[in-house]
Parts: sequence; C-alpha cells; structure tokens
Amino acid sequence: MLQALIQSIVAVVADSALNQWIVSAYWLWPILEIFHFFGLSLLLGGLLLIDLRLAGHFRILSPAATHKLIPMVLLGFGLNLITGVLFFYGDPATYANNAVFQLKMVLIVLAGLNALFYYWKLHPLMDTWNVNTDSPPIAKAVAYASLGIWTVVLLCGRLIPFIGQYSGSGN
Repeated sequence: MLQALIQSIVAVVADSALNQWIVSAYWLWPILEIFHFFGLSLLLGGLLLIDLRLAGHFRILSPAATHKLIPMVLLGFGLNLITGVLFFYGDPATYANNAVFQLKMVLIVLAGLNALFYYWKLHPLMDTWNVNTDSPPIAKAVAYASLGIWTVVLLCGRLIPFIGQYSGSGN
C-alpha cells in the first residue's frame, strides 16, 4: 500500500511542469546544488555550535549567544527544504525508490521532533544558565542526539547517488 502511494506521487510529480522545467534547464541542477550546500553550511554550522554548547562544551559562550544562531539555522533549513523539494521534483523515481533517501527523510523528522523537545523543554530553562552552568543530562542527550542525527542525514545525502536503489517489487 505504501509502495502504491509512493508510485502515485512519483507519477504526479514526473508529469508536472516543474519537473519538465528542472529536467530541461541544464544549468538549474548545479545552481540547486550550490544553494543546498549553502543551506547545509548554515544549518549544520549553527547547530554544531548550539549543540556543543548545549552539551556543556564551549562554556566561554553563553547559551543566549548561541540562541542568536537559530535564525541562521532556520534559514539554512529553509534553503535545504526548498532545494531538496526541487531535487525530488527533478528526479522523483530515483529519490522515491531510494532506501537511503527514505532513511534521510525519517531522520529529518526525528531531528525535528528533537528540536521541538529542545524548544519546549530546554530553551526556557537555558535563559537562567550562565557560562558556569553545567548542562543537565537531558540537555546533553538532546544535543548529542541532534549532532548524531544531522551527521547521518548529511551522510545519507552524500550516499543517495551511490547506494539505496531498489525496484520496490518486494524482492
């Protein structure tokens, strides 16, 4: 049933005007790759500092200072979301039938849930932290989970062209 849904989405996307434009504009894919890389740099660069501070490292930085990086992280995620959707539209069958891509999507959802937990439970507490405050175990768990998930997301993105293709026939 899930495979049938995936294939119907692929059919709709493959017949779209957006797909035809992406496929026919030879210059577009490299431009998308560049913007995707910029998005990754903003997203992962900012998260690296935020998460390492959340885990108790870089104590010279106040937690409030790392919070100022959140708009940069969100901008990077937005760039990656837009370019990622356009990548999918440009080659829907390859992405939809790729186990590594599917794993990447599951991990991005998990990263989002981890970020929501951070925002709802830890962010309000961090306003009282200073450079000498030790990170509680739950903060360290959230931070290291974020770092681990995003590292695997990055690796999956690089591996999509090389591994993970399957026919979807159940074999």
